[in-house]
This record gives sequence, C-alpha cells and structure tokens, in this order.
Amino acid sequence: MKSTLIGAALVAGLAASASAQIQMTEVQRIDLFALNNDQSSTFIGTNVSAIAWNGTDLFAAGFNGAAASGTGVARYSGGSFSVMQFITGTPGARGFSGLDIQGDRLAAAYDDGASDPQGLQVFDLNTDSVLWSKSIRGGSGVGFDPGFGGADSGVAWTTFGSGRRALQDTATGADIYTTANGMIITPGGGSFWRDMDFAANGNMVARRANDVVFFNRTGGNSGSPSLLVNNAENGPFINGQNVAYVDNSVYGEFVIWNDRSSTGLGQAAADVIKVTDLSGTELTLSLDLIGGGTLAAGNGYYDFSWDAASGTLAVLDYNNRMVHIFAVPAPGAAGLLSMAGLVAARRRR
Repeated sequence: MKSTLIGAALVAGLAASASAQIQMTEVQRIDLFALNNDQSSTFIGTNVSAIAWNGTDLFAAGFNGAAASGTGVARYSGGSFSVMQFITGTPGARGFSGLDIQGDRLAAAYDDGASDPQGLQVFDLNTDSVLWSKSIRGGSGVGFDPGFGGADSGVAWTTFGSGRRALQDTATGADIYTTANGMIITPGGGSFWRDMDFAANGNMVARRANDVVFFNRTGGNSGSPSLLVNNAENGPFINGQNVAYVDNSVYGEFVIWNDRSSTGLGQAAADVIKVTDLSGTELTLSLDLIGGGTLAAGNGYYDFSWDAASGTLAVLDYNNRMVHIFAVPAPGAAGLLSMAGLVAARRRR
C-alpha cells in the first residue's frame, strides 16, 4: 500500500473516532504465517501465543495446537523473521505462555505441562542466545519487575497453585524470591495465573483465570492485591488470558486485557478486547485500522505488549495469525503522515 493511501486511511479513521475515550490507530500490520507454516524454515508452532514489542522489533513465541511438535521463539526485524530458539517435542495444546522485554533482555515462559528446564529463560538480544534458564512450569506468563524504590527488581513469574510472585536476578537467574517467600499477590480465591505485567513504579496487573488482579506495591516484596475486574474466575482452565499495563501521556494509566471465558470461534474482537482504568471502570476503546473495518472475529485469544518510548501497542491475534501495531493515542495529522512514511519504509525493506 502506498504511503499516501495509508495516511489518508489513518486520517479518516481518526476523524471517525474522535469521541472515543481511548483511541488507537493502526500503523503497522505483521503477518505471522511464516511462523506457523510447518513447511517454513521459520516455523515456531501452529500459532503464535505470546509477543514482546520494543517499538522496532517484534518477538514472537509459539504454541502447538496439534500433535506433538516443536515450538520456538522468533524475532521480526527489518521486515523478516529469524528463529532464536526451537524446542522439539512440545506436547499438543502446550507452548509459550508469555514474553517480556527490557532493554537487551527478553524473558520467556514455556509450558509443556510440567516443570521443564526451559520453563523460564532469559535471552541476550545482542546475540539472540539464551543467557540463563530455570526449571519451572512456565504456564503463567512472565514479566520484568522494576522493583519498588530501587529494591527487588528482576524477572518475575508465578505458577499454577501459587499465591506469590517469585523473582530471579536478571543477569544470572539466581533466586531473589521463590514461590515460598515471594510477595503474596492473590486477593483470595483461586490461582490459575495466566499473565502478568508491571508499571514503572512496581505496581502489577495479572490475569487469574478470567479475572484481572491489581497489585498496589508498597515495598520491594510487599503490597496489596485486589480484584480490578471480577469475572468470578469464569475461565479457570482456559489459556490465552492476557493483560498489559499502559501508562500513557494523554490517557494516563489503564490496562488492556481480553475477556476470554470460552475458546469458541466467532468471538468479535470488540466484545473481547477491553480497557479498564485503575479504579475498575471499563473505558470505551476505538481501534482504527489501516484501510478501515474492524478486527476479524477469532477465538478470544489476544496478547498485548506496550512500548512506552514509542507510544505504541502491539496486539497479537492468535486465531488469525496477525499482529497489529497501534499508536496510542491516535496521532495528529502530521504524525499520521510521518507514520505512514515509516510503515511504507518498513515494507520496502
């Protein structure tokens, strides 16, 4: 698509959604087919289940929705994919549950149904190689914890049946806190953890079954958990329930998450993708797509990765094998034309 056409479509989308509380405008779209085609050299699974985005490069991890096969982690940079890791023999209905990025480090959580030596890994993005790994069942996502007031930063994780956040040293993988002495993050109820994300001040949001949990940090290893969204844990055995913490210069702090209580096909994205402020109030969301229209219906599985530096949010559509990059908020006309040129330049690479 020519840059002038992209710019026109984005301006039209902005005008149509000026009254929305949270406005996002698509500036790039990345097709994941090469990662999910088992005849491709970049195959990492039947679907992409987790993403991390740093404003220029996209990192994707795979899921195996078929018989026993392999899953992996890939990098999208300069218009092409490269595989960073491939794990053979991933059982059916298993794979990666989460990715997170901080500087030149990428954290990955991998679930094969039990504790695995590659359950938690951190990659060095200077070499795209594994820096360290820890044997866990990585079915509950992963996040870089900035700590609180300079205390207790590292790679955070939890697992099914745990009420605590464990923490590893980012550089070495050494234990800082374990699932025995990490901070308590459960506001009562179950512990089917699926995902987590952190604000710059150390506050945390997490998915417990289909609920959204908010954790107000008071110390390096302390804080107060509460239910931001109470869905009565109506999807305890359903994966792909994800969340991202957004701190935006225009809209302030809010979370974006997917309301997934069913794996059924035909779920409208507008009914599934939701934004909520930190008081638990659901906000109106407008997604303006390149060329107009709406996101395709799917199975409710989405993942999110917010890059504060570029003000962009990556949204993974698992079922339709696509990643959409949105500017948040919708940029002004000058910014739209600039981004249109950027998209065109990226596509020419």
